[in-house]
Amino acid sequence: MIKTYSFNYNDYKASAKFEVNTEIFTEVEAQETLDFFTWDYDKDENPIDAIMKKYAIKVIEEATFHNYSTYGVISAFNDKEGFFKLDGSEGIKLTYVEEFEFDEEDLEMEITIKK
Repeated sequence: MIKTYSFNYNDYKASAKFEVNTEIFTEVEAQETLDFFTWDYDKDENPIDAIMKKYAIKVIEEATFHNYSTYGVISAFNDKEGFFKLDGSEGIKLTYVEEFEFDEEDLEMEITIKK
């Protein structure tokens, strides 16, 4: 079965979309990945759903910090320890990622003057 996961961060200031083949990337692999990284997550949640949230944050971070396109993020994950490839060969396919764009309008400024 193919499940599509779409993630929206901060009112679409960043987003990610994946296709997951649950016959290849199973709950067992998802749980092993969660355990490998010792991430905090909802233990009652389906492990695939939980890990895909983690992957969404990681791909958005990768796209933002390195100014990578979807293809660039997929390539970067080929060498990341503990992560599955995102080209679909291991059951997870990143189909889209949009980096976080910092907006000056969201920046709060405080000025202190000392004499």
